[in-house]
Amino acid sequence: MIIVLVLAAIAFAASLAMLAETAMPAARRRHDAVESVRRFSGFSAFSSRAGGRRGPAMEAAERFGSRFATTKFRERLPHRLASAGLAGKVTVEAFVAFRTGVAVLGVLGGICLGAIFGFTGAQTFLLTVALGALSFLAPGFVLERRASSRRREIHDAFPDALDLLAVTVEAGLGLYGAIQRLVETTEGPLADEFALVLTELRVGDSSERALKRMAERVQSQEVTSLARSLIQGEQLGLSLARTLRNLAEDTRNRRRAKAEELASKAPVKMLFPTVLFIFPALFIAILGPAVIELRHYL
Repeated sequence: MIIVLVLAAIAFAASLAMLAETAMPAARRRHDAVESVRRFSGFSAFSSRAGGRRGPAMEAAERFGSRFATTKFRERLPHRLASAGLAGKVTVEAFVAFRTGVAVLGVLGGICLGAIFGFTGAQTFLLTVALGALSFLAPGFVLERRASSRRREIHDAFPDALDLLAVTVEAGLGLYGAIQRLVETTEGPLADEFALVLTELRVGDSSERALKRMAERVQSQEVTSLARSLIQGEQLGLSLARTLRNLAEDTRNRRRAKAEELASKAPVKMLFPTVLFIFPALFIAILGPAVIELRHYL
């Protein structure tokens, strides 16, 4: 029992140390953008690991995770990490190692709980399997929630960013000068994505591939439309200011239509809680005294 508790404590401490290094914010956003390019874009001139920024726990986690990172994980995880804003901060191997460590911690927790509460062998086994499975799935669920929250932030900031780009382009700046001004004057996930696009351009990539990769990372219809419009506008020589204005107006119109659709569904959604919770309490408050008075005459 003591050995199991010691192993659980060691696994918990290792998981916390790796999580602290994973979740620690970078000092500068530009440096994060460079690291993101090195990891996500896959340029041969860059190493797959960020030099000088990985702690001992992270390096050990990467070595451990490389033994369990299958081809499927290596193909799908970079896009999921990039969507969650973790490109350049967390490698596939580190995430796999963290997920495995959390699963082991869940298994040890199930064994400890079974010993503490005196469960039978079968009960302890079922509890251990359940906690291990939940612990293994939890990091993926957290990653998806973070990616979804990041997409919502990008969605909220998108129309204002388009207006700023349109204004700066109309003032005489080129498209990428306008993007640089947007990155310098705003903060948030959308500014980080544009910073990554600029960094990819500075290291020699083409604008078409950089914009397409941004659309793949964000996985948003609005960002995909923006990337497609900018690529076509650059190829056909269209007015960028007018294109950006039209995109901003279309985005606001779609958002207004979505809000009106949700507002039209609100009465139907409110019907069920009204019938189940509000009407019974209202009937009791109104008819209760009458029923009590009627009992005296029956």
